[in-house]
Amino acid sequence: MNVIIADDSKVVRSIVEKAIKPLGYSSFQANHGGEAIEILEKMDGKVDLILMDWNMPIIDGFNAMVKIKNDFRFSSIPIIMLTSESDDNKVKMARDAGAAGYIKKPFTQDELLENIQQVIKGL
Repeated sequence: MNVIIADDSKVVRSIVEKAIKPLGYSSFQANHGGEAIEILEKMDGKVDLILMDWNMPIIDGFNAMVKIKNDFRFSSIPIIMLTSESDDNKVKMARDAGAAGYIKKPFTQDELLENIQQVIKGL
């Protein structure tokens, strides 16, 4: 399974990568939403899941998700938002825009893996 981890924090990307590696997932790290889209394009959409922070430079996670969901080539790829944005309106915005999941930072490894499993089972 190929997973893109998009977060401007290298520490968060490393934590997430270490958490999913034992599950046999291959991860690709992006510093911002634009880079996540570039990776997605280079991989010709052969990505099974995107874990996306909301607050990132260049293209934030929300706008990157909207671009991905509006592109017929990638629209079926599930995206889980991993973010410190806890405002209920932002959670609703993300869900309405197509987020398959929403995990508020800080999160535990168990929370992350549980959410990933729920999203994958729903495919």
